[in-house]
Amino acid sequence: MEKEVKGYEKLLSNIEEYGLHVVHVLEDDKGPGFTYSIGLFHNYQHPEIIMIGLKKDLAHILINNIGFDLKEGRIYKGGTFYSDILDDYECLMIDVDAKYYDEYVGQAIRFYKNNNFPLLQCVYPTVKGVYPWEDSWPEDIRHLQPILGDIDKENRNIS
Repeated sequence: MEKEVKGYEKLLSNIEEYGLHVVHVLEDDKGPGFTYSIGLFHNYQHPEIIMIGLKKDLAHILINNIGFDLKEGRIYKGGTFYSDILDDYECLMIDVDAKYYDEYVGQAIRFYKNNNFPLLQCVYPTVKGVYPWEDSWPEDIRHLQPILGDIDKENRNIS
């Protein structure tokens, strides 16, 4: 219990000092590892960010970079591709359906005391530029990046 209290104090301290706290959940038999932010909505009225299936260190850096961009006034929107999140690749931000919050962002729910906060999933392609919704997404990594919201394939913007 004492470790849990110290962990939560660290979360609060990071949100106050850096504008966000980054949480990483390890891969297990239920699914791939994932990383998400807490504090972006609190400090910048911007959706929190989740990335699924990336290595911990890379996801941590990318979410911190997104947080830095927000401090500089950038806004990320669902349904939009961004070419400057991951070098040489376009990432699609999608609005996460709240039905996934309990499974993926429990610490954020604890912080906000409800699930009434927005969340964007940053979806990235394979090194060959294939996205999870495409037929050519490799079968052996089909489980690696579940999509937690609707993808409107007709109305996508590039920023």
